[in-house]
Formats: sequence, C-alpha cells, structure tokens
Amino acid sequence: MVFAIGMSVLLLAVMGTSVRHVSSTMFAILFLLSFSAIRYWKQLYLSLSRAEKIFLFSLLLYMLSGFITVYNVDDHEKYFKLLERYLRFALIIPVYLLIIRKNISVLNYLFLGAVISGPFMLTVALIHIMQYPDVPAKGYYHHIIFGQLAMLNVGIMLVLILTRKLTRVVQLLIMLSMLCGIVAAVLSQSRGVWLVFPVYILIALLYVLKEKHISAMTMAIPLLLLILISSVTPISDVIEKRFDEATTEVNRFYKEDQYVSSVGTRLAMWSIAIDVWKQYPILGTGPGDFDDEVMALQSQGDYLGMDIHNSVHNIYIQALVGSGMLGILALLFMLLIAPLRLLFDRVKTREEGRLVGIITIITFTIYGLTESWTLRLPAISIFLVYLIVAASHLRVVGSRISD
Repeated sequence: MVFAIGMSVLLLAVMGTSVRHVSSTMFAILFLLSFSAIRYWKQLYLSLSRAEKIFLFSLLLYMLSGFITVYNVDDHEKYFKLLERYLRFALIIPVYLLIIRKNISVLNYLFLGAVISGPFMLTVALIHIMQYPDVPAKGYYHHIIFGQLAMLNVGIMLVLILTRKLTRVVQLLIMLSMLCGIVAAVLSQSRGVWLVFPVYILIALLYVLKEKHISAMTMAIPLLLLILISSVTPISDVIEKRFDEATTEVNRFYKEDQYVSSVGTRLAMWSIAIDVWKQYPILGTGPGDFDDEVMALQSQGDYLGMDIHNSVHNIYIQALVGSGMLGILALLFMLLIAPLRLLFDRVKTREEGRLVGIITIITFTIYGLTESWTLRLPAISIFLVYLIVAASHLRVVGSRISD
C-alpha cells in the first residue's frame, strides 16, 4: 500500500504534464486507495488538529464555491464539465486521511520524482523542439503547464539540497537535474516560470542565513552554472526574445489598443472580466460563462479578431468573474490562509516538509498571476498532491516527535 502511494506521487512528479492521462490516473489511484481507510475516517478526523481541520475545510469550501455559483450559469453543459476541477479539491481529503492513517511520509518519493523529472522533461522538450522547432517545447499537454511543473520540481530539488546532508556526488547529480529542469522550463517559453526562480533563490538565501551549517559553496555552484548556461547557450536568446515580445505587446495594448497578441489578449480579458464581475459581484457570471461574455461583445463589434478563451489566464480574476466575491475569498482561503497556517502550526518539526509546502504554495500563487491553472486538471492534481504530501509529512514527523 505504501509503495503504491509513493509510486503514484513519484510518477505524478515525473510525468504529470508530459504523458497523457498520468496525472488523472495517479490521482484516481490515490483516491481509490483511500477507501481502504474508510472505516477510520471519523476516528481520523477527530484526531486532527484545529489547523488540519481548517485546511481540509478550505478544500471543501473551494469545491462548494464552484457548486453554489450555478445560480448565474447560462451554459450548463460547459459548467458541468468544469465541475470536476472543483471536485478534485474535495477528493484529495480522503487521500490525506489515508496517509496519516498509515503514519508514513511519502516525501522521499516526491524528492526522487523531482530529481528524475529534470532529465526526463528536458528529453521530452528537446524531442519536441527537434520535431517542431518554431513552437514552445511541451509534452502531451499545454506548454505552459509543462514549464510550470519543470520549474516547480527545481524548487523541490532545492529543498532537498538545503535540508538533507548529502555527499558531494549526490549534490552534483541533483544540481545537474535542476539545470535540466530550468532548461526545460525555459524551452517551454512559459513566462510565469521566470517569475518563480528569483523567489526560489531568495528562499534559499534566507534559509542559508538561518541555518548556518550550509556552506556557501553549496549555493554558489548551481547559481554559477545557471549563469554560465544562460550566457553561452541559445537559452539567453529565448529569454531575451520572449521578454522583448512581452514588453512590446504591453506597450501596444496601452498606447495603440492592440489586443490581438499573447499579452494583449490577456490584458483585454482581464479588463472584460472586471467589467463582467461588476454586474454579478457576489456569485459571478458562473463558471464556464466567460467566453460567452466575450462572444457577446464581439457580436457588438468590440474586440474583433481576438481569440476567445474561457480562461482569463489569471486565477484570481478567474475566480472573481466566475464565482464573484464568494469565489475569490474561497480561493485565497484555500490557496494561502489555511495551508500556511497548517505549515506553521508545527514549528518544532523538521524544515523539509514545511519548505516543500511553502515552495508549492508560493509557486502556484505566482503561476496564478499569468495562468488559470485552476481550470487545468494536471495542474490541480499536482498542486493538491504536493500539498498533502508536505502536510502529511509534518503530521507524521510531528507525531513521532511527540511520542
């Protein structure tokens, strides 16, 4: 049972956004395994701390926010297709109960999966680039979430280097895998991942200052290698090109009202979404209805030529327009308030689980600024599984310390 749980976590970390059906299959396996502890659910729930109960309640509340806002939905067919996205936030709860019932940590499986993912995802990216040199690198799914997982796993590997006493050889192997992940993320041309990496560096520096036993060389080597690769390989050209494109598109949107571009379309959709939310401030227009609002505007002669998306490429505005104030409050409670309270509830436990949780939360918080990952099943599965792996690790380790 423990091996099955661990391997599901490992495979999700390695192939969750590269290989078709892996994320959904691994999530389904974890959920089905959770029924082996069904007769202990009440007992397990009563044993939870207040912070744990609030955390699980936040997941349930976010799911309910998607169900309650059916009130304003016009396109019910599309709405029911989106419900699975909300449902997964509740389905992860019995998985958490299963892991604490087994009283085991599967954090090492997550670490191993992250390390394996570096060369695996770089290989996938290079194969795709060779076949389609003019498009961003990706696996089976969208290039944005491909790059997001690659960079998230870089953060997980950083936690491994910071918190474990490893030999120089193992450190070097992990650093090489981190570099593979960074290159894969850059080749995906996902702009959001570039916002995350400086935060990882800041977290690492703060941790080094706090835990003085870590040598400066441990942190200097990967940074120097990253600078070297970025300066002498085509990767720097990719970054510069995407940055210049984004700057140009922002200027054209605000100065020339040009919205037919990647960034311009995002800015236009955010503006439309805010206007729509003002009409339905409490419950929003309903999940799945945003593209109908855009089509209605185009029928009136506005935003002609702009691609129509149901996603507004921002989870906060997405929650606001789809579910109103109820949706945005439920999102913030689930994404930030409840999990951070849980992570800092057990201050005497080892830092590795807490850091994995913090990295996961911060990463998806930043990703949410430029991408509506709450509408993508692979991204949802990865966020939830990584988060409960970290939370359950704190619970298991904390209980052992108490004993």
